[in-house]
Amino acid sequence: MRNTTIPLAFVFLSACAVIPERSGVGVDLPLQFAQPGEVTTPAAWWNAFPEPELETLMQQAFRNNPGLAVVQARLRAADASLRGSRADLFPSLNLSATATDGFADSTAEAVSQVGLAAAYELDLWARLRHLRGADLLEAQATAQDVETARMTLASSVATLWFQIGAARERLALIQSDRQNYEITLKLIELRFRQGLLSAGNVLQQRQLLESTRSSEAAASSELAQLRNALGEILGGDWRDDWAGASDWQVPALPRTGVPAETVMNRPDVQQAWLRVMAADHDVAAAIAARFPQLELSVSYSTTDAGVLQLFDQWIGSLTASLLGPVFDGGGRRAEVDRQRAVLDQRVAEFREQTLVAFREIQDALAAEGALQKQVASLEQQQALADAAVQSLLVQLRNGTSDFPSLLGAQVDFSAVKRELLTARQQRIENRISLYRALAGALPAAQNDNNA
Repeated sequence: MRNTTIPLAFVFLSACAVIPERSGVGVDLPLQFAQPGEVTTPAAWWNAFPEPELETLMQQAFRNNPGLAVVQARLRAADASLRGSRADLFPSLNLSATATDGFADSTAEAVSQVGLAAAYELDLWARLRHLRGADLLEAQATAQDVETARMTLASSVATLWFQIGAARERLALIQSDRQNYEITLKLIELRFRQGLLSAGNVLQQRQLLESTRSSEAAASSELAQLRNALGEILGGDWRDDWAGASDWQVPALPRTGVPAETVMNRPDVQQAWLRVMAADHDVAAAIAARFPQLELSVSYSTTDAGVLQLFDQWIGSLTASLLGPVFDGGGRRAEVDRQRAVLDQRVAEFREQTLVAFREIQDALAAEGALQKQVASLEQQQALADAAVQSLLVQLRNGTSDFPSLLGAQVDFSAVKRELLTARQQRIENRISLYRALAGALPAAQNDNNA
């Protein structure tokens, strides 16, 4: 299979000799995914499902989810740090003013002094620009953190919505089974009083009925817990009447595109890449720190014994200072080695995240066909099991069928109905996983805190 390569090129802001030399690194990916689709998926991928409530839920989650608010606050803090880091690129200017009045000696005069001082480091080796570049890329990586959090949040909301729908239908199936078992129990008790069935047959049906009541209690608890989970993720919207999904139709398979482009479009992969470039800038800054630093300082001051003559005479000075390391015990060299190790770590993390992203898409595509076949098979099994139960009930009423056959058929019918519901739910959740794995940046939320 032919592969494409995601290039890893290291680009710097300066062409000075302090730039570290790095060899190219690539991540080989196949030319296409295992099962490419043809339908373009909207950026708000949840709208592909026939569940109009999802859009409202997504907007509510984007506005009110506390976990997302934490990441958004982290981004604002990173932006503030970035603005602060610009200060080193500009001169500093300070004003000083002092006034002294001697009181021990009656002949002493008051002395006043005013001064202005400016200092500026000439960025000869681009150290400050590389530090600034690293801060900028880290802020951009934090912004991708927000996109990743939004992507994960959207996936969780959609998954919970369908889980609630499945749990509600599962509870309804169990309640329907219980009612059918109660009707069957009355029929068996009648046949027992007529001497056509044994007491053991009655006890078996009662045991099946009690087992169903136990399952009903568990299903009711599961539904309540899922509703609580949705209320939490929506930021505290506690409702006990969330209906969940009601339509298990799966949208057409989305277009997957070229693996290299699709994977690089994901915010988590972009974040890993931005941190590679930020680490690269840190290496260059560490190398530049081993070279001398040149700082210019300018000062103006005036001093006079009388306030009225304070600004009559000024003294100015211009100073250039060159500070270079002579011996530091290998500290700066060790810092360069440390930053290079961090860069190697970031490269490895980028490669790992790229491969994980590709595998997640491949896994979801691989499961797609298997789940589709499983659902189709279970639909056939459900129709056959239902027909078997109905036929055996008629035979039992006519006295031409034995009870164990009916009992086994009822148990099988109940099991296959629940298996079918579970398979449909799994297929929907797999499609949500596929949308999440393929997703790039989501549309801006209405009244989003990060907008």
